[in-house]
Amino acid sequence: MATTMIIIDGGGTSTTVAAFHSGTSHRVEWGSFKPDEDSNRTDELCRSLGSWLIASAIDPASAGLVLVGMAGIWSTDEKRAYATALGDAWEEYIGVDVPRILVLSDVELVQLAALGADPGIVVIAGTGTIAVGVSRAGHSFRVGGWGPRIDDAGGGFWIGREALRSVAMMLDGRGDETLLLRPVAAWLRVDPTHPHALHNRLRTTSITGAARLARAVLTYAAEGDAVAVRIRAAAAAELANLIRTALKAEPLPIRLYGSLWSDDAYRQMVIDDVQATVGPADWAVLDDVVGRAAERLRSTSAE
Repeated sequence: MATTMIIIDGGGTSTTVAAFHSGTSHRVEWGSFKPDEDSNRTDELCRSLGSWLIASAIDPASAGLVLVGMAGIWSTDEKRAYATALGDAWEEYIGVDVPRILVLSDVELVQLAALGADPGIVVIAGTGTIAVGVSRAGHSFRVGGWGPRIDDAGGGFWIGREALRSVAMMLDGRGDETLLLRPVAAWLRVDPTHPHALHNRLRTTSITGAARLARAVLTYAAEGDAVAVRIRAAAAAELANLIRTALKAEPLPIRLYGSLWSDDAYRQMVIDDVQATVGPADWAVLDDVVGRAAERLRSTSAE
């Protein structure tokens, strides 16, 4: 009998997998399995998943449902294609008993976990930023989430890029001195006392992983570094504007998810900014997507 429910939260930087089996849960954290231009990466995912299930003493044949929330997947066609590929990979690498597979975007998985079918807004602030929600009349909407090239303002990548820009301006003499030189140099893997090496690396480096600098910016802002304080304030203002835009139609409960919301000062700055113009709201932070999603599915199946 199929008794195991597997939930996969596949983000752009990490993957959380949980198996809920006979009243117990097993969890694991991996790197990202987000599809790229060359592959949907379901083979890689299922190889890792099969090994983990065996190590966790979970019979793959007991899986009745696999719910996947995967970054980079939005359209119905993308979801259908991913579900087919995942089923094929499951059969090849895990077992012939392929469970029912339900595919959502990673944002939709967070929305399910935070709100279920209730009206409200989910605001994600991690590497990128986006607000998604459902009105009281049942209408879905989305604000932001345009990606790092043109948007994601207030998110980790945006903050990290501003840190790199500020250090470059400082080295040119166009910007203020900032202790962000230290984490930027560490991220670039160069000696902060060697300006020539810093110049070269800043000019030539890829900034794909710049979101990792966001934590340092928030830390230095808390310690009073003027440049970091300005970056934090600008980022908070961008996120507040995102939320205000999502709230234009009507007041709704607001659920926050993502690594940046764990910084108390940053979160409060955004909340204060929003409430200064729209008034008090129902705020809560979601810290366990897979656990809450499992509860929603169990409650739905019990009804």
